[in-house]
Formats: sequence, structure tokens, C-alpha cells
Amino acid sequence: MSKSKLATLGVLFVAFVWGVEFVLIHNAIAELQPHSFNIARFGVASLFIGICLLFSRLPGTFSRRMFKHGFLLGLLLYLGFACQTYGLLYTTVSNCGFITSLSVVLVPVFAFMLLAERPRFFTLAGVGVAAAGLYLLTSAGDVPFNQGDFLTLIGAAMFALHIVYTGKYGRNYEVLRLTLVQLTTVTVLSLFSALITEDWQRLLDVRVVGNSSVLVAILVSALLGTGVAILVQTLAQGHLTSTRVALIYSLEPVFAALAAFIVLNEQLPPVAGIGAVFILFGIVLSELPTLRSKRLISLEEVNDG
Repeated sequence: MSKSKLATLGVLFVAFVWGVEFVLIHNAIAELQPHSFNIARFGVASLFIGICLLFSRLPGTFSRRMFKHGFLLGLLLYLGFACQTYGLLYTTVSNCGFITSLSVVLVPVFAFMLLAERPRFFTLAGVGVAAAGLYLLTSAGDVPFNQGDFLTLIGAAMFALHIVYTGKYGRNYEVLRLTLVQLTTVTVLSLFSALITEDWQRLLDVRVVGNSSVLVAILVSALLGTGVAILVQTLAQGHLTSTRVALIYSLEPVFAALAAFIVLNEQLPPVAGIGAVFILFGIVLSELPTLRSKRLISLEEVNDG
């Protein structure tokens, strides 16, 4: 099997894990509060990345500038995951998955606002279609656009900002070191939040953490959904275009909805289903300019060769 096919399967597996995570976390936070869950999740993920870094013997060192930028990226991740996890307390797994996926179409909006990167026509069209999908998705329930939908949307915005600033700062540093700074930042901020707002002692209760739904959610989200996902994405992007990776990741909410249907018997109302399709179409539409430019560059390289 070619390296590109292996990379595609790897990214598809990550999208599957991220989709299934929504159900696992939904069940886990019934036992362990959101910030406390994120302490365990990102604490284990930090340990995993730290071990990988220790045995990889990669060149480079930590720097004050890396800590500064890593903290900013970690802060955005903390806000994103805190809003997403709390959102799951008040909205459905399917809604949370599809609303979170809006981060893809929010990226060009924030890139324009913060970095003055001019959006293209298809990008704006994709944002418009996805926005219409969001309206249809969240207006179908008994409580249109509830508290959980709002929190999840804020989380999606934080993830989009994280992508924008990772594009700005990420290429300047070694991946594992920068990732370790980010994950450690999320762990520490979640710890402070839990100490202030939650019954954090439950995190020390073996009966709670050892509960199968909590333990499986922590291990899957920390090791597969965070540690392995970062390594797979880093390796895969050496063989796949960023656009192809983004399009594969757009399947994440589909996996979330399927998992929610199988495990929780969640079913999207017809109107909400149409909204979900609109969101997916908006994501694909927003990526078309990048896909076209990548193909043109490839054709030019072939012609020059």
C-alpha cells in the first residue's frame, strides 16, 4: 500500500476517533465534571507526548518565545474544549459534532479579521451555506439554539482561532515540544478552573475515575484523540495536502452522529438533518479554492519538470 493511502487511512481513523469521542465524553461527564475530565484527559496526553519527546531525541530546545506562543495556543485550546465539554451537558451529541465542525469555515473569517488574509468567493459562499445549516440544525429542537449549542459555537470559534494562530506560529517550532507546552497549559488551566468551580475531589475518587465510562473516555480521548492524532496528522501531512486532510476531517461530525444513533439512539429531526448536510457542504465549498490552487501548483510542477 502506498504512503499516501496509508496517510489517508490514518487521517480517516483520527476523524473516526474524534467523532466517537463525543459519545464517550457525553457519558463520562455524567460522572466527572467537565474541567475535572479535561484535567485527566490533557494530563494523560501531556504525559504521552512527553514520553514520545524523551525517546525521540529530536534536535532543538524549549525557549521563552516558544512558551509564550505555546501558552496562547494552549489558552485557545482550553477555552475551546471547556466550552465544547460544557456544551455537551445541554445539547445533543449530534449537534455538538456538527457545530464544532464549523471551526473549518470560521478559519478564513478570523484569518481575514486578524491577519488580513482576503477570503475568496467560494470561502464566503461556504460560510454562508454553513451558517444556514447551523440555523436549520439548531432550530429543529424543542429549544431553538439552546445554551449547549451556544457554548459549542463559542468552542468552535476558539478552535478556529487556534488553527489560525497555529498557522502563524506553529512552523517556527518543533512539533512535539510546542504540543507539550499547549497540552500542559490546558491541564493547568483546567486544574485552576476545577478548584474554583467544581467538586474536584471526585477526580481523586477511584470509584469515579475507575468507572468504565470515565476511564475509557479519558484513555481514548487522551491517547488516541490527542497524542496519536497529533502524531498521525504530522506524519500524514508529509504525504497529503492540507486540503485533503481538512476534507477527511469534515467526516468527524458524521461519525459523531452515527455513534450517537447507535449508542444513545439519538436521531436528528428531518430539518436538522438538512442543516447538517448544509454544514458539510459549506465546509467542502469553503475548501474548493485551496483544492483548485493545489492542483494548479501540481500541474505547473509537472509541466516544469
